[in-house]
Amino acid sequence: MTNYQKLRIDWNDYYVIDSIQDLRAEDSFIHRKNKLALYKWNWEARKYVGSYKWDSWDRLSTFFEYKKWWQGKNEDWEREYTQIQNKCFFSKNNLLKYLYDSRIEYQQQEQFYNQNISENYNQYFEEINNLESEVNWFQIYDVSDFLDSWRDRWYIRSDDNIWKTWRKIILPKISYLSILKLIPIDSNNGTEPLYYFRILLDYNFRSITHPKITEFSEEILEEETKITKTKRVKSREWQQKYRKEVIEYMPQCPFTLISDERLLIASHIKPYKACVNENSMIEANDYLNWLAFSPTYDKLFDQGYITFTDQWDLICWTLLSKYTWDKLNINPNIKRNVRIFPEKREKYLDYHRKFVFQDNFNELTL
Repeated sequence: MTNYQKLRIDWNDYYVIDSIQDLRAEDSFIHRKNKLALYKWNWEARKYVGSYKWDSWDRLSTFFEYKKWWQGKNEDWEREYTQIQNKCFFSKNNLLKYLYDSRIEYQQQEQFYNQNISENYNQYFEEINNLESEVNWFQIYDVSDFLDSWRDRWYIRSDDNIWKTWRKIILPKISYLSILKLIPIDSNNGTEPLYYFRILLDYNFRSITHPKITEFSEEILEEETKITKTKRVKSREWQQKYRKEVIEYMPQCPFTLISDERLLIASHIKPYKACVNENSMIEANDYLNWLAFSPTYDKLFDQGYITFTDQWDLICWTLLSKYTWDKLNINPNIKRNVRIFPEKREKYLDYHRKFVFQDNFNELTL
């Protein structure tokens, strides 16, 4: 099991032995209060997880350890929904993190919804925050189409309250479901797999990167156009000044050891937008609030796929495949010191772990 990533959830430790990633939350699945204005049809409580035609039968059957897809029907051709698994759960922390990430979209609504979704946000937050347990269990049923149906699609659903709750809070098109298949590290906690259902938001809609939506008059737009060129020149000058300070302090990418300045990117630890929103230009311009990486690793850090402890240890997101990590020359299962010079950067790294890193940092520090 040493090749598997580890998670700690509610003080129990697990290996991540498999996963299904990036199942988009379709508008048809969304609760009516969060539906997009573009779509008018009714909602449904079942979640699409694959197609007979395009996905491997063995893949889903092996993952869920269930081989009777769509076969639950009686002699009168009526549906008899069969249980797939009863050891599935959502975590309270993940649901709260999702709501935190999506709070600006709830408030400002870059997408066009049927109604003003901001009115529901506080209610949803309180509902999740009042959950008594970190781990919230539910069971899933096979509600797939019959094999000879024109759709030929696999679906799952649940009648448990936590399933109804996550359908209410997610936003269509920009939300994703990830399912991690876990095995307890300590066999005293059982040997049967558990299924950790997690939701996440598209990076571009997270609150730390969400664009401001402002009403501009024609006069303001015209003036903005006139000064755009000047702004760009000043912006380039500003970036070059602080980029030089960053690279002088951190002269090479800690992953590739590249030191050619032309290939290094200076990346904020605490995002520039977050600093501006907090009226903290001192933090925005502080060279200690930047790290220097080559482009691929800059994107991994900037978009929250990796983060670091104050002891230089690299922490990796569980939502990338082993194949991807291998190609990046990163083993997420092995603690690895990375020369990022964290001294005096602790407050910025703490912000990155809490608000930029897309995974739950506390679940990964075994």
